[in-house]
Amino acid sequence: MARKSRKNLEHEVIQESMHYHTGIYARLSVEDTLSEGSSIENQILIGRRFIEEQKDLIFVESYIDNGQTGTHFNRPAFLRLMEDVEAGRIQCIVVKDFSRFGRNYLKVGEYLENIFPSKNVRFISINDYFDSNVKGKQDDFIVPLKSILHDSYAKDISKKVSTSIDVKKRNGIFMSGKPPYGYIRSKTHPYHLVIQREQAVVIEKIYRWRLEGVGVSIIADRLNDMGIPTWSKLYLKQSDKTNKSLWHGSTITNILRNPCYLGCLVERKTEKVLYKGSVTKVIPEEERNMIEHTHEPIIPPEIFFQVQTIMNQRGEKIDSENWDIPPSF
Repeated sequence: MARKSRKNLEHEVIQESMHYHTGIYARLSVEDTLSEGSSIENQILIGRRFIEEQKDLIFVESYIDNGQTGTHFNRPAFLRLMEDVEAGRIQCIVVKDFSRFGRNYLKVGEYLENIFPSKNVRFISINDYFDSNVKGKQDDFIVPLKSILHDSYAKDISKKVSTSIDVKKRNGIFMSGKPPYGYIRSKTHPYHLVIQREQAVVIEKIYRWRLEGVGVSIIADRLNDMGIPTWSKLYLKQSDKTNKSLWHGSTITNILRNPCYLGCLVERKTEKVLYKGSVTKVIPEEERNMIEHTHEPIIPPEIFFQVQTIMNQRGEKIDSENWDIPPSF
């Protein structure tokens, strides 16, 4: 079956005499920035030209989500668009193509088949030759198929990004935000960790005291009494009055359990499921990979593992809810 031209769409609408106040929705996410023809400006231009060719469409406003994923609909401009739909300000939504609207095929289908019809909202996807006011059995097949393809694309991008990060970690590249206490980024190789000697001395004290049988809470009190700044105070400029400007037992436990001080990076401690809207998933400890010799250690192996034995005997575990050092090694 031959495709209908864009200009001929207007001749098949059910309510020819009705004029629709129309909003253009445009979206660009990180993975789309290099895609030819996907720029926000191009999407708006295509939408404006299309509306000008239609006798029953009246342009009202453009709604732009720049840098927003298409895997969920919790986007600022889209939410504002829906508020205008509820207020009756917008009766028609125009997009360049389905992928600009969304990449989660279940949610796209929910909007097209239930939400928009219930609100008497007309939806037009220009490059897909789709107009919800046009009757055509081919649409019942094309819309779900395209949406499934967009959803698969988002999952593929998520997998590629996660794999890329894992490969970099295996090569000793530090991918977290701030270095753990005791390290700084190399000035010549910013993704490589080098020892910060003044903080490393503190780390050595913590491990030595724990070997001597000093509890983590007492170690924290000692450091506070000595006026030694925490990671948060050093890097986040926390004032002396905040909770995170002080050392806590949980902070000491996290340092004592951190294999970064052994000269290792841990691969796949957490991963972001991008196609679900950047949901962070915690990887079970037995599935994590220890990458050795990625940077200079502060603590020798024999001391590190002696401390682990002591902590295991006392059931001292990492407090992931109260990290005072970056949780990703």
